[in-house]
This record gives sequence, C-alpha cells and structure tokens, in this order.
Amino acid sequence: MRKHMFTLLFIFLAAALFAGGNAENNKSGIEITDSTGNKVVLDKIPGRITFAGRASIMVADALYMFPEASERIVGVGFTNQGKGNFTAVVDPRYTEKIYLDQSAGVEQIAGTKPDLVILKSYLKKNLGNPVKELGIPVMYMGLENPRQYEEDFRVLGKVFGNPERADEIISFYRDLQDKIVKQAEKLQKKPKVLFVYHSSKGGETAFNVPPKNWIQTRMVEMAGGDPVWADDVSGNGWIRVNLEQIAVWNPDYVFVAAYKQNEKEVTKKLLDSKQWKNLNAGKNGRIVPFPVDFYSWDQPDSRWILGTVWLAKTIDPELFKDFNLEEITEKFYKELYFMDDSVYNREIKSRLGW
Repeated sequence: MRKHMFTLLFIFLAAALFAGGNAENNKSGIEITDSTGNKVVLDKIPGRITFAGRASIMVADALYMFPEASERIVGVGFTNQGKGNFTAVVDPRYTEKIYLDQSAGVEQIAGTKPDLVILKSYLKKNLGNPVKELGIPVMYMGLENPRQYEEDFRVLGKVFGNPERADEIISFYRDLQDKIVKQAEKLQKKPKVLFVYHSSKGGETAFNVPPKNWIQTRMVEMAGGDPVWADDVSGNGWIRVNLEQIAVWNPDYVFVAAYKQNEKEVTKKLLDSKQWKNLNAGKNGRIVPFPVDFYSWDQPDSRWILGTVWLAKTIDPELFKDFNLEEITEKFYKELYFMDDSVYNREIKSRLGW
C-alpha cells in the first residue's frame, strides 16, 4: 500500500514537472494570426526579421515605430519613392542590413537567414507562399485602412515582444482620428472634394482616382469632405478618369498626388490650364498638392493620419484652427520614430518647408 502511494506521488510530481516545462515552452513561443488570417507559430521572439517586396515603405514605416526594429531587422526592402530613403534615417544600423530591391525573389530573401519574413498582404501568392515552402515563417500586413493599422500594430507588438508600445501607437492614431472626426461633424455643409493621382508615362498624362474602399477616400470623409468620385467608379486599383467626368463632378477642392513627379509643378500646370480653371476649385485656387516629406501624406503609409489633419485644415481652416499641424507633425516623428530635434529639423521640417 505504502509502495503504491509512493508510485502515485512520483507520477503526480513527474506530470506536474512536465506540465510546468510545457507551460514554460509555450510561454516562450508566440502564435500570431495576421490580418489575412494567416497563422504563424514561432519558438521565440524573432531575432532576425526581413521585409521585402513592393510596398515595402508601408511595412518599414510600421516596423520602425518599435524601438527593437533596428536591432532585429536584417533584410530591408526597397524604400525610396524618389525623394529619399526614410528607412536609412530611422535605422542607425541601416548600413549593416542586407538590401533587397523590388525584384528580390525567394533565394535573396532566404539568403538573409530570417526567423520571420514580413510582406504586404497582396504578395502572399506570388512571394509569400514560395518563401513559406522553404520552411521560413511568413507574416502579412494589411495597412490599408485605420482598422487594419490597429490590427497590424497589435500583431507587431507580439512580434517584438512589446505590446505596450503597440498600445501607445494605437492610442496616438485613435485619439487624433477621433478628434478630427468629431470636429468635422460640425461642418454645416460638406464641400465636394476630388482626389487625383497624376501620372505621366511615355508622354501621356493621366488622372486617376482611388476605389471607394481605399485610404484616400476614407481620409477625405474623416476630414469632412464629400469624395465626389466614390460612388461613380468601381474597381480594385487606380481608376483612370477623363476631364469630362471631372467637369461633371465640378469639385470645390482638388487634391493632387504625383508621387515620382514634382507635385507642385504638376499642380501649377493644372491651375494654369483652361479646363481646370473653369472648375469651382480652379476659380477659387483650390487645386492643391498633397504635402510630401520622404513620401506623400495621402498613401496607406503611416503618414495617413498627418494627411488627414492637413486635409481637414485645408477644407476648413477656421473650424480646425486649434489643430496645429506643425506641432502635430513634430510630435508624430518624435514620439513614433524617436527623432531628436536635429534629425527632425534636418530630415522632415526642411523637406516640408516650414
């Protein structure tokens, strides 16, 4: 009987120790479900992270809001949209990284020996799946609207083992967004707003508008404007429109993005043209280029919140007079990207011309 009791006690203690060991192993590992529903299970917080592929600027600008990013990122994708490389500014160890251009494939990505690869969600089929077949964990980021940004930041909080930082970032965005929307509700009448992406390829000029579900449309709505194109076009990418259609919309404001072109020169040409002068926006000098530092503030990049503040102040300066754009911008870069005065003044303020 006594021997039997000792046997049971031994089994109980062994089971307890085994369970404790498993609990510790589970605790040290992380399980992630990203914005695409893709599940990633890692033994530990990744020490070698690579991001790559098209739209790397959006992924990079989310990653580098975490203080651990510089130390743990080993492979960096292409992040120069024609006006400089922001990643090189916010990563003091950038020269130590392995650079991957936009065409980098599976072999180049695998060559960085990553514990985790992070890609924009639309790259899942053509790039993510082949990387995953090599046994390399792959995570995707949506980064297309305010809700997805919050989801992606929470996931990054797990990736970096810093959920508190994720909460800080989310609070920054949510608080400012709520203030903008609340103030915009006081507008007596929503002005008609047109957002256009001006492109020029092979000498041919084109004007493009975003789909209804893209961030540019949402930004206009949050800022108190009526996006005139939203219900008249359909598609999943940029939609080309002609001047006849723009004349029918006859917007009160036109906001212009040009990306790899000089947006101020493009806007000046529009203001000088007869067709655009006849619009309400042209008559009132309200054809305006979007602000740009390294990247345009209209994109589904981290700067979308700054672009929304700027839109609101441009649409109704009096209503949003208490929103100091310069102070908000400085706070954005200092709190979210850890910039000191000298770096902010040299790299951001100088580009904005304030």
